[in-house]
Amino acid sequence: MKRLALGLVSVIASIALLAGCGTGSNSGAATNDGTETSSNGEKMKEVVISVRENTWGARKDNFVEAEKRLNEQLKSENVQVKIDWWPGVGDDELILQAQANKVADVFINSSVDIGWQLNAGLIRDVDWVGTSDVFKNMPESYNNIMKYEDHYYGVIQDMDASPVFISRKALEGLGWTATQIDELKARVDAGTFTFGELVELADAAVKQKLVKVGFGVEDTRFEGWNYTFGNFNYSAEQNKMVLSKNTQKVYEFWHDAKQRGVVTEGIAEIDTDKAAELFIKGELFAEFARTEFYQVMRTQLGMEEDLAGYEAWFKENAIWIPVPSVEQGGKPVSYSNPAMIYVGPTVDDEKMPYVQRLIEHVLDADLQVNHTLKSGKLPVTAAAQEDARFQEMSFYKDHAYLIEFTKTRPAQMDYAVYMKSFTLGIDAILTKGQTAAEAFELFQKDVKQNVPADSLIVE
Repeated sequence: MKRLALGLVSVIASIALLAGCGTGSNSGAATNDGTETSSNGEKMKEVVISVRENTWGARKDNFVEAEKRLNEQLKSENVQVKIDWWPGVGDDELILQAQANKVADVFINSSVDIGWQLNAGLIRDVDWVGTSDVFKNMPESYNNIMKYEDHYYGVIQDMDASPVFISRKALEGLGWTATQIDELKARVDAGTFTFGELVELADAAVKQKLVKVGFGVEDTRFEGWNYTFGNFNYSAEQNKMVLSKNTQKVYEFWHDAKQRGVVTEGIAEIDTDKAAELFIKGELFAEFARTEFYQVMRTQLGMEEDLAGYEAWFKENAIWIPVPSVEQGGKPVSYSNPAMIYVGPTVDDEKMPYVQRLIEHVLDADLQVNHTLKSGKLPVTAAAQEDARFQEMSFYKDHAYLIEFTKTRPAQMDYAVYMKSFTLGIDAILTKGQTAAEAFELFQKDVKQNVPADSLIVE
């Protein structure tokens, strides 16, 4: 999709589409007559940093506060930073505006977007991340997420993992004791409870009419199911997608789950909000989602201001576990789709230190927790996870360890095309009654036709 969009923009790059983006300087430092003066009467140097507005969670609030904190520090340097707010826009508009040299200094997008954004000229490297005190002692998984082709190209703004949310009531209905239920997570961590056993439980819960739906999943592309079957569809070393035979194992799971009734033909229509509704009603055995599903249910229950009440409800009605391995003794897996802070290519070496310090303040520990409270996402640094408010929230605190082995979608440019081929196979199983082998054959054919050969490894 992005390759196509890049081909079209030279034809349709209309200046009229670019109105209203603000006029912030993209390079160096800008001064104007409204700049404040320092205590000794000298005019302060003003550095204007254009930031695309993103109001989800506490993102904009945190930039506003970061600007204040940075300016306090910069007083001694006779410098003032000013954020020039640009409207938030979609990916296609980002590309169009880049063609007219309208690229913001700072913006937020998904980690999966690194590859095409780099190709479109929207971002530059931020290799200072590797030596920043903010990310000292960071888990290796962060390197894998923020780096692309041996450079850092983004700064993780928030993080999540992919715990499986399971109905405690359904487990009790299957005869499980409180001790068995409470020990399940430890068994998954130890590799003594497998993904296959979870499928069996969901099957039994559906057949005994304890629930209406066995498994829900946030997206049929859910990478957690690929990972647990060893279907790693990306080679970071070669920056290529991988057509793996293990994909057929994933299709075999989908086919078996469909035949049993663990997943339904309309599973793709059960989005996160609908899944939360079903889970709250006790109609869903397990939801494969990400961290924020916890917050989605809290919001639907109207308990945003009642943490103690919600935690009591959650403890009575739900448990969570990592996605189990398919093998006895295997390690659990976790998937994430974190947001990243990106820096535009026209930020030069003179401006970059100010941009860096602004971003580092956005990641101040207390501001990260403010975002967690509003968004349901995990904070990204150890310092933020030590915040007293974070420590009070048992669900977030207890599953933060998943970050250490959480993987994310690859930033490879052809990932979206590849996954479209992958979901063709799933749709064939769900809606056309095809076998796993038939779905795999369809997938192979479509991938080879649509993913460029120089971007694909065929095992």
